[in-house]
Amino acid sequence: MASRKEYFSLAGIAAVLIAAIWLVRAHAPVIRDFIGQHPVPGVFLYVLLNIVDAVVAPGATLPLIPVAVHVWGHVPAALVTTAGWTAGSLLAFLIARRWGTPLVRKLTSIERIKRLKPYIPKNLFWSVVAIRMVLPMDAISYALGLFTDMPWSTYAAATALGLTPAAFVLAYLGKKTHAYDIITILIACMVGIAIIVSVRSTSRPAKPAVRWRTRLGLAGASRSRRRA
Repeated sequence: MASRKEYFSLAGIAAVLIAAIWLVRAHAPVIRDFIGQHPVPGVFLYVLLNIVDAVVAPGATLPLIPVAVHVWGHVPAALVTTAGWTAGSLLAFLIARRWGTPLVRKLTSIERIKRLKPYIPKNLFWSVVAIRMVLPMDAISYALGLFTDMPWSTYAAATALGLTPAAFVLAYLGKKTHAYDIITILIACMVGIAIIVSVRSTSRPAKPAVRWRTRLGLAGASRSRRRA
């Protein structure tokens, strides 16, 4: 069974996301007015928040999608959302690839990232596309940056391709009367999936250690170790 600390961590994430929904819902008119009156700063701020979302607070900007849809319309809101999510995912991937575990553990739960390792498939491109369609959150960015040699350009293409349908679906739902209720359910589902993955990963028997480059700050010595 997953550790109690992991459950508290996931519950904390859920609480933050629900609080974000409440705050955006309560101040939606003010946010809409700002974005509508300041188009360029509004787009910049929206993209920036989605980048921060991807790196340190996955899902926290989902409540902003209905606001963006009401101001910009379905297609522009979906495209800007895709741009923000993709840029944030690439930044998270770069952080994992360049600086490794020491920095990743400061930004997110490294235990949760490590639990994803057994689920990393061999066909990375289409697997990333499929995962992004269902779960546009960025634990996968850190996991792939740490545990694979997937090229940056390939990851960028797969991420953009996978996130675009999700952004358009959420933009369409953003116009619905109960948009925030739908987003709340989606967040609950994502947290539930994270808990299931945690439980299944910790219940697996331990496997013999496999030598693998995981960007632990030892990139210079990793090549010789793999030849050993």
